[in-house]
Amino acid sequence: MLTDFLKLSPASQVKFLKTEQFAQMEKSRCIEFLKEVALTKDISSKCLACTLKILRELKFQDRAFYGSFLQHPDSSVYMACKKALSERGFDTAFGFFPKRELLKKQNMEKKLAAVKNIISETDQSGEDLLISILGEDNLKTRELIVKELSKRAQIDEGKLLKQLPHSLWYVRAAIVEILGNRQSPLLLEISEKLLTDANVEVRMKLLEGLAKLDREQVKEYILRMTKDPHMRISREAKRIFAKI
Repeated sequence: MLTDFLKLSPASQVKFLKTEQFAQMEKSRCIEFLKEVALTKDISSKCLACTLKILRELKFQDRAFYGSFLQHPDSSVYMACKKALSERGFDTAFGFFPKRELLKKQNMEKKLAAVKNIISETDQSGEDLLISILGEDNLKTRELIVKELSKRAQIDEGKLLKQLPHSLWYVRAAIVEILGNRQSPLLLEISEKLLTDANVEVRMKLLEGLAKLDREQVKEYILRMTKDPHMRISREAKRIFAKI
């Protein structure tokens, strides 16, 4: 069933989840199917938000499951998680939502101060908040977070990777920059896909990150980037490749 579902377009997937046919399925089967959909890589944000909403309506209770989507950059997914956790009585226990909501309402000066305050937190919630704020459409806050997460001795880099499939271009660029600055081996794992990313800035951050890794490991990728359709990237890739 999941295989056939994933062949549908995002709009058709959402439409199917709202059909009477799906609603008449046995509850436990519905829940298991929806959990599989939510955890499927590259599922659309619209479908993910719809899936979380239906799980909430089916009274599915799993704080860890809903919490795993808290850092999603799409507001519809975030709100679906918030409502599910709030109804289950978990909202204030997380301490996540109040901080994030408060941060959104701040002016730029206060927002930067708030981010600096979060940076001082070394626990898991502080890291989760910083990753979630990468989705804020503000360059200064992103630069602050990129700098902080790049230099931390230890972070859960897997959480960064999880954001890539659904992220806006500037979030993808920030994540790639962080991984590059950290000289993370995970950057190599995603390089193949990022080589064809639609956004020029994301590809440029990839090139800059690859240049910081072992040259023999990245040689093939940099060579391929010398043929990038964007002149700025191809020129810089040629410069880097000449030094390998």
